[in-house]
Amino acid sequence: MHKFGFKDTYPQAMSNHLKKLLASCFLISVLTANVCLAQEDLARFLNAGKADASLLMQSYLNPVVEGFSYGLNGGWYHTAKAHKTLGFDLGVGIHAVFVPTSKRFFDPSALNLQTVSGFTSTSPNGLAPTVIGADETTTYQLNADINGDGVVDSQDSFEGPPGLDLKKEIGTSAVPMATFQLGVGIYKNTDIKFRLVPEQKVGDSKIKLIGFGIMHDVKQHIPGIKLLPFDLSVLIGYTKISGTAGLSGEFDSGGDTRPQQLSMDMSAWLFQALISKKFSVVTFYGGIGYNAVKTDADVTGTYVIFDDPSGTNDIQFTDPVSMTFKNSSARITAGIRLKFGPIYLNGDYTLQEYSTVSVGLGLSIR
Repeated sequence: MHKFGFKDTYPQAMSNHLKKLLASCFLISVLTANVCLAQEDLARFLNAGKADASLLMQSYLNPVVEGFSYGLNGGWYHTAKAHKTLGFDLGVGIHAVFVPTSKRFFDPSALNLQTVSGFTSTSPNGLAPTVIGADETTTYQLNADINGDGVVDSQDSFEGPPGLDLKKEIGTSAVPMATFQLGVGIYKNTDIKFRLVPEQKVGDSKIKLIGFGIMHDVKQHIPGIKLLPFDLSVLIGYTKISGTAGLSGEFDSGGDTRPQQLSMDMSAWLFQALISKKFSVVTFYGGIGYNAVKTDADVTGTYVIFDDPSGTNDIQFTDPVSMTFKNSSARITAGIRLKFGPIYLNGDYTLQEYSTVSVGLGLSIR
C-alpha cells in the first residue's frame, strides 16, 4: 500500500509553519497580529486529489478568510464630521473579529467528496476543525485510482491539518488585525482616506496592503437640518491585501523551480451612512451600512503526490487549486471618541456576520 505523499511522522506540537501563520500577523503592523492564511500542512489536502482538495481547503480556511476580510472594513472613521480643507487625521486601529462558534468546525461528509470515502476526528463533536478551530486531528480515508482506468485500485488515508486553537496561541478566539490610515480634507466637507503598507516579508511569506475611501457631509445638502448640531455623512471604503505564503516541505516539486505557495488577493468594500454628535471632548458616533468581501486564492507550483518507481503511474499536480470566497453582510456600528487637543482615542462595536470590536489612537487636526 502506498502513501500519497503523506509523511508517517506527524509532529504532535504545532509545526513551525502553523506558528508562522500567527507570527506573520505582524506583517501589517507591529502593534497587533493578523491571522495569515497559509501553512505547509495545508498542502496535505492535496492527497485527496484536486477536486476534493479544493473543497476541503475552502472549508478549512473559510472562517479566517471571511473574518479577516470583514476586519479590513474596520477603523475607517471615528466621527461623521469631515475635516476642513487640508485638515487631516493619522491613526492606527486595532480590531478583534469574532468568528461565530459554528465556523470552528466543518463537516467533510457534507461536501460531496469523490476521492475521500470517510473521515474520523479526535474532536468530541466528530467534525473536522477549521483553521481557527481546536487543535484536533482528522484522518481522511481515500479510494484512489492509481492506474487511471476509472477503477479504485488502492485505499489509503492521510491526516489533515489541525486547527490553530487561537485562544491557546494568542489568548483569544477572535481574529486580531490592525489598520493604518491617513484622512485629508479636500473640498466642501469631503475627506479622502488612504491606507498603504508596502510589501513586507517574513520567511517565505509576503504581504502588502492598499486602500482608499471617501467621506462626504450630506447634511449640508438637506434643507431644514443642515444647521442642526450633529454631523451626517456617507462613506465608501475599499481595502485590498495581496500576499503569498510558502507550502513547500510536504511534497516534492518534481523539478519545478517555481515556489510551492498559496497566493491570495483579499478585497473588502464598505458602504456606510454615518452620524455623530460632539459634547466637549466626547463624540458619540454610529453608522449603518453594508459589507461586500471577496478573496481569490490559488495554490501554485508542482506537487508530486505519488511517485511510482516505474515512472508509469506518477501522480503530480501543477497549480492544482483555485478558490473564491465571497460574502456580504449588513452592519451597524456604535462608538465613542475622546479627543484632547489633537490626540484622539476611540472605540466601537460593529454588529455584522463577524461582529468586531475596534479601538483606535491617532492625531486629528482641523
